[in-house]
Amino acid sequence: MVRGMPRLHVRPRRMVACVLALVAFSLIVPVLASAQFTNRTLQQRNRAQTGSLDEHIRKLNNPDPDTRLEAVRQLAASRDRKAVEYLIQSLGDTDMRIRAKAVEALGEMRAADATQVLVQQLFLRTSEPAMKQRILAALGKIGDPRAARPIVEFLQLDLDPATRGTAIYALGEIGAVEGLEVLHQLANHDQDPTVRRLAREASAKIEYYQSAKAREAKGPTDTFLPKQPPQPPR
Repeated sequence: MVRGMPRLHVRPRRMVACVLALVAFSLIVPVLASAQFTNRTLQQRNRAQTGSLDEHIRKLNNPDPDTRLEAVRQLAASRDRKAVEYLIQSLGDTDMRIRAKAVEALGEMRAADATQVLVQQLFLRTSEPAMKQRILAALGKIGDPRAARPIVEFLQLDLDPATRGTAIYALGEIGAVEGLEVLHQLANHDQDPTVRRLAREASAKIEYYQSAKAREAKGPTDTFLPKQPPQPPR
């Protein structure tokens, strides 16, 4: 050591704390910068999607059916809840391809707002069997209990086997108790073995769903914690 040179007394703990603080700061700064960049990117993307959504909505009024079909596809791909209203409007399009795509999109988006309109479309005499099957599949995906009773009534009509089977499947997917009676009847008395099998599977789904729902509503009956007596209000 050089004579006359003062000794530096640095506490080891303080030095370690300083080093750790510098390391933490060097790690946090890039994270914050990345978060700010991500937020800006998301905001720009949302603005772009809003603009494109408006553009697709305008295309729904285009006289060219291919342009309208592409607009419906883009609205479906957007997954924007604002698109539901316009997809419902597209159910009345003169082009079957557009109606079919709108039905499919509403089912994929679980759009309960479309339930009543889809049920109305289901009972239209002008709706082709293939369209009715798409509507039933969409109602099953949406899972709105309000659709169960109309589907039960629909099953009383003279239906082709494919449409009938799709209606039974939809009741099972919806899981409402309103479908159990007709499903039990079909499972026990229908002449078609495929219908009996589908009805058994659908009724089993409903019973399982309702049982799980009841358990969830009831809550746990016992816990590992000791039960405490109710406390009087203060």
